[in-house]
Amino acid sequence: MIEQEKIDLIRTQFPAVLKQLYFNTGTYGPLPECGYQALADYSGRQFEEGRLSRTSFVETQSVFTLARQAVAKLLGCEIEEIALTHSTTEGMNIAIMGLDWKKGDEVVTSITEHPGGLFPVYLLKQRYGVKIRQTEIGKPDVNPLDELRRVLTSKTRAVVLSHVSWSSGMVLPLREIADLVHQAGAFLLCDGAQSGGMIPTKVSELGVDAYALSGQKWLCGPGGTGALFIRKAFLSDLSQTFAAISNFKASDYDGNFVPTVGAKRYEAISLYPPAVKAQGIVLDWLDQEVGWEWIYERIARLAQYCYERLSILPGVKVYTPRDNMAGLVHFSLDGITASKLVAELSKKEILVRSLPDSELIRISTGFYNTEEEIDRLILAIEAILEATLKEESV
Repeated sequence: MIEQEKIDLIRTQFPAVLKQLYFNTGTYGPLPECGYQALADYSGRQFEEGRLSRTSFVETQSVFTLARQAVAKLLGCEIEEIALTHSTTEGMNIAIMGLDWKKGDEVVTSITEHPGGLFPVYLLKQRYGVKIRQTEIGKPDVNPLDELRRVLTSKTRAVVLSHVSWSSGMVLPLREIADLVHQAGAFLLCDGAQSGGMIPTKVSELGVDAYALSGQKWLCGPGGTGALFIRKAFLSDLSQTFAAISNFKASDYDGNFVPTVGAKRYEAISLYPPAVKAQGIVLDWLDQEVGWEWIYERIARLAQYCYERLSILPGVKVYTPRDNMAGLVHFSLDGITASKLVAELSKKEILVRSLPDSELIRISTGFYNTEEEIDRLILAIEAILEATLKEESV
């Protein structure tokens, strides 16, 4: 199959991308046909036949197992190292709050981090008296390794960072970061919300201790899905955050218990089976029908094309570092606020987003986008800027 035929076929599986210019995968990816059908079929059977039956429990456990297998294949790890979650934020809370923190311990993070990773860190300070060592890792003009060397101490228990910065689009050198963190005797807890499905994420090569994923972004799954990788050797250091019947293998009334084998022990109760089923189906489709290497290459190529087209626009400053980016392109534009540009583009059925507390606009290039769509986006930005300047001159 030639490239254009493949792209055209893929786009038919995403009705949402045919109705608008969809450049906000970093918030929510579009749901493909196979995911929608899995979600509808499963919930439809629950509606028609009830949610309890002779085989429903066995089916649910099978659905969860298949989803864990799909995530494990994506991350290149063992299924026993995967816990299913409702979100990246849930996964980060499990990993961060599971350590045995004591007053005087230190945790390293960055002001560029997403609140899903930052706020659990803030809770450590409030609850345990942990000292937060803030950095500017993730800013394009900051060397992450030098910055990390500056703050690591003998008191550092963990480092909390993203693989791809949501606020700059910068891809961090995670392997080198992991080496520095482990040399200091600390753990590396990684927010993979913007990396899972955007760039290769083989955890054995990255060296992380924990890696949290979102299902609804670059993995194109339903909302309320995600996963958490916990390195097998890290299991003994990480206490359970949730306590439910599925988290325990055995217990007695004196409070003694044996946890469930593997990372399943960390899963929260009440995962939604239709959503988990859909996520597993979508991951299999992306792997077997679309192909991860093709996805990664196409996302990066489209982002580079977007960078080129943006950089020649008058008044545009592209913030994302071109030599260290993947599928997110951040920029600012003289003469118009970020919120106004996003609103005006939305009127033209073009989805991008602005970032809080800044004048940055973020474009996400999904593998289902096209160069022609990027050209249309650029033309729309030019037209909006021209109209805005005319209004202000009147």
